[in-house]
Amino acid sequence: MNGASGRYSREASCHLSDLRAGVRDQLIVWGVDGLVDDACLVVSELVANAHRYGRPPVRATVTLQWQRQGPRRLRIEVSDGGAVIDTSAVRARWRHPSFDLTETGRGLCLVDALCRAWGDRPTAHGHTVWAELPLPD
Repeated sequence: MNGASGRYSREASCHLSDLRAGVRDQLIVWGVDGLVDDACLVVSELVANAHRYGRPPVRATVTLQWQRQGPRRLRIEVSDGGAVIDTSAVRARWRHPSFDLTETGRGLCLVDALCRAWGDRPTAHGHTVWAELPLPD
């Protein structure tokens, strides 16, 4: 899929397994099935956080950006009606000596380990947590 882009977006009020199946199927159509496991894990973690800490509506969007020039990436965004999270505070908590993986927060730790970058941005009706997986060459 050289030089192409694509977008898959869906309300995330459905069963998480249905959402993962939709993402998996779309990645296979785009020819980037090598990212299926990582992308489904990232989508699952971000959607679970949105349902646990955010407010409806929750929407997941996966965008393939495969350009001749510039970054090649799979961008995963999950939007909800909740407040913006302070990503620097989340990362600082991981570095604190009292941080324990038995606490909450393991999901974003996984997202951080798998993704090239991730963050949060405010929107008109809440916020969007985004994460980017690099595409293979």
